[in-house]
Amino acid sequence: MKRDFQARGLASALAPVAVAWCVACSGSVPQSITDNAAPSQTGSGGATGGSSSSDDASAGSSSSGTSASDDGGGSSLAAGDAGVTGTGSGSRSDAGALSRKRGIAYGDNTKADLAALSAGIGWWYNWSASPDATLGTTDYAALGVEFVPMIWGGSFNTTTLATQVPAGAKYLLTFNEPNFGAQSNLTPAQAAALWPQIEAFATAHDLKIVSPALNYCGGSCNETNPFTWLDDFFAACTGCRVDYVAAHWYACSTSALTGYLGEYETKYTQPIWLTEFSCLDGSLAATDANEAQYMTEALAVLEADPRIFRYSWFTGRSTGSPAISVLGADAGTLTALGQSYVTLPQ
Repeated sequence: MKRDFQARGLASALAPVAVAWCVACSGSVPQSITDNAAPSQTGSGGATGGSSSSDDASAGSSSSGTSASDDGGGSSLAAGDAGVTGTGSGSRSDAGALSRKRGIAYGDNTKADLAALSAGIGWWYNWSASPDATLGTTDYAALGVEFVPMIWGGSFNTTTLATQVPAGAKYLLTFNEPNFGAQSNLTPAQAAALWPQIEAFATAHDLKIVSPALNYCGGSCNETNPFTWLDDFFAACTGCRVDYVAAHWYACSTSALTGYLGEYETKYTQPIWLTEFSCLDGSLAATDANEAQYMTEALAVLEADPRIFRYSWFTGRSTGSPAISVLGADAGTLTALGQSYVTLPQ
């Protein structure tokens, strides 16, 4: 789901809700929460409802197989292998900066917000090709927080993207919940048909490519099961380069989280980006205590799993579900949850 909902003119957070039932985990676990509005995008080909930005990477990873390391090398990672570079506490990227798995999914950061979050995060994304309009062009780099651009939907224009994606970007996120009618709404065949443009752009800009980010879908969907969508995409996109696989998740237990991630790790060889997660499936009330408990348990799982390359909590500020917010009402302030997010072990 696209959740860059405040100053960008989207519907307030996470309402209405569509719940789909998890079939990947044992039992029936409500999984997915969708916004009714598509994200606003910047630039031509990126107006509301569709296109965003993408990057490419040099050739080397096949659609369902080899993966990429943090330094841009073409190392492969088979299912179950450990040792992805750049993950966990204390690892450093090829540029020498501290490299963290932990990030944030949010699109209205100020410099003060990022400064507060930089104590514990190494990156963020905002469902767009360009950094937040509320930031100066050098603010985030000076803070050591990496921006990761995204091609949100299918109506992107690579000429425009070249003016939006900042120099120094290393990764490209792609299509946001394409199985959701209210999100990027692309079938596997449609996404595969667009992939050569994504690869060409990523190659030209030396970017690693992250797969479309899926979740279970209820309501208006072109496919309810994320694994079915991805399998069909890989089948339609034979030989396509996909360096990482992305996922979203909103269940409120670590058993559900580990079951879901375990299926990705079994089915696909690439390292995983969990680019949206928090406790919002309705099985527990979205209270400060429940979010704090879930965050503590989930981060322990994500930090310990060598197949998880990066993850980003959803979100910075939410008016619809304020308990998930890591930023306070005033610029540069952290909520109690946010303080936990930047200080929990990495």
